[in-house]
Amino acid sequence: MSEVKKIKVKINQVEYEVPANWSIIQACHNNGVEVPHYCYHQDLSVAGNCRMCLVKASNAPRPVIACATPLAENMEIDTLSEDVVAARKSVLEFLLINHPLDCPECDQAGECRLQDYSYEYGRDHGRFHEEKNIRAKATLGPHVKYWGSRCIVCTRCVRFTDEISGTGELTVAQRGDRSEITVFPGQTLDNPLSLNTVDVCPVGALVSADFLYRSRVWFMHSTPSVCADCSLGCNTRVDADKQNKIKRIIPRRNNEVNKEWMCDHGRLSFPYVYENRMNLPTKNNQEIPWADAFRMAAEALGGNDVVFLVSLWTTLEGMEKIKSLAAEKGSPVFGFGNASTKDQVFPGFTIYGDKNPNRAGFTATFGDLKSPSASDLNGKTVFVFGNVPRFEIPADLAQSLTSASKLIVVDFARGSFANHAKTQLVLSGLTHFEKNGTFVNRGGLRQGFSPVIEPVGFGRSEVELLDGILKERGKTAAAR
Repeated sequence: MSEVKKIKVKINQVEYEVPANWSIIQACHNNGVEVPHYCYHQDLSVAGNCRMCLVKASNAPRPVIACATPLAENMEIDTLSEDVVAARKSVLEFLLINHPLDCPECDQAGECRLQDYSYEYGRDHGRFHEEKNIRAKATLGPHVKYWGSRCIVCTRCVRFTDEISGTGELTVAQRGDRSEITVFPGQTLDNPLSLNTVDVCPVGALVSADFLYRSRVWFMHSTPSVCADCSLGCNTRVDADKQNKIKRIIPRRNNEVNKEWMCDHGRLSFPYVYENRMNLPTKNNQEIPWADAFRMAAEALGGNDVVFLVSLWTTLEGMEKIKSLAAEKGSPVFGFGNASTKDQVFPGFTIYGDKNPNRAGFTATFGDLKSPSASDLNGKTVFVFGNVPRFEIPADLAQSLTSASKLIVVDFARGSFANHAKTQLVLSGLTHFEKNGTFVNRGGLRQGFSPVIEPVGFGRSEVELLDGILKERGKTAAAR
């Protein structure tokens, strides 16, 4: 591939060398110069309809829109001149003509570009005294609602369904100030990527039905994380409130992984964090102190007939510690995870059918994934590292486990392995939202994550559990 030609331009009197095929707004944003905008999005086609990104260019007699104007050699660009600021103020005044003053009830409040730009470019009083055009509210699909009067018809959502999801449910109906976003007759906005339209909406016209009125953004704390619901590992931002409850998950930009998109399932699957949680370790379904649990696990680990069964949701750090322990004891390691489904391929995004976040990490640590047979587990003590949300043991694995002598299980929820007939001891684990760790995505990229909430119960991460067991085993060996 031939290298893109570079040209020199000046932005606010500072010279930059940039690719010749960039637009003005790309040159500005990639060099830290803010240009206000609504309709422009770097992953969507250019519409040029909001007119908010006006700048002054040396080869044009009047302000031009930065999103649709290509660069030229030695072009001089001014984003701060008085006539540019005056033009932006006029544009914003028109955009606000029919906009309701409903910030106190709007879900976008606190992270809204209309609020931000009104502070910088808005007037302190309105000059439009005619009757406002009030547009209707609508439910576009199971997850997305529409507030028509807030809409500035930037068409980001329409372009998303045309270009990224390729499902084409949305369009602009009517003309002029009557224009509004709607679905085509007989359709609903019900594709697996639908909530991305809420993310790209800059003004709160499209809102998430699942998050609506749940919390204000200033009452939440945000933590960068990684989605664990498939092998892609979308980069995310998790918003939780002061009561330690996850309220929302939205995508975080990573051009090498998910750009700025993610699927609806990844956003909405988090309620499992609060379902059927294990509080303390249990022996025969009775809660016991951690000290007793570590002692019993260490005693079980002291035998010679030990097998490790490791899920594809186990962190890379946990896998490496298990590998070291298995090598020391000469124990085999088997793996398991969610069954794979067919990939869902869209024009601008793929939802992968491998619903396990660390398959690549398992392969890199232990080699090929193998499921144990009954003979592999016959009479053995099996250490199971689970922590797979809402997991149902496949019939063949359940059958194999019946030949084991006993199971020592690590899991964050009751059910599945915790309820298996051969399970004697359950060590309460953590979800990936509650611990530090690393997953390796399908492309081989290692992605670390940190806790986004405090542990719901008194569970421990895989590394903490293994450290506690090994420490107890060391005490026992020293006492002998």
